[in-house]
Amino acid sequence: MKRLYNNEYHYLVYRALAVLWMVVIYWLSSKPSLPAPDLFWGQDKVEHALAFGLLGFLVASSFRASQHASFKKRVSIVTVIVAGYGFFDEAHQFFVPGRDASFWDLFADSTGGFLTAFLFLRYKSRKFSGQEASPLS
Repeated sequence: MKRLYNNEYHYLVYRALAVLWMVVIYWLSSKPSLPAPDLFWGQDKVEHALAFGLLGFLVASSFRASQHASFKKRVSIVTVIVAGYGFFDEAHQFFVPGRDASFWDLFADSTGGFLTAFLFLRYKSRKFSGQEASPLS
């Protein structure tokens, strides 16, 4: 059996997973509060960055291998999609009793999506170009 990543249609699976994750985020943000202990200051922003970072990974993984967009363009597209959904999510939370919309939550959403897209796409581009796969060089 071929690995999913080598399948030419793997991008459709990642697009479906991205949409499913958007539904989960929407469902979670519809709750007045989520039962999570406060472990440290800024935990809420880290949770936002992680949730939207996963969304960024799924969206970045949904690009076809045959698409020849530049690295910067792909990172920008993923960041705009994640930030746009983050804006939608914050606007939605404005109308949920017990929740509020926050610029800093949107910033954490966007940052998580950008960092994940940058690191994953950098790794992926170096891996397939035959270079060392370090995301920071």
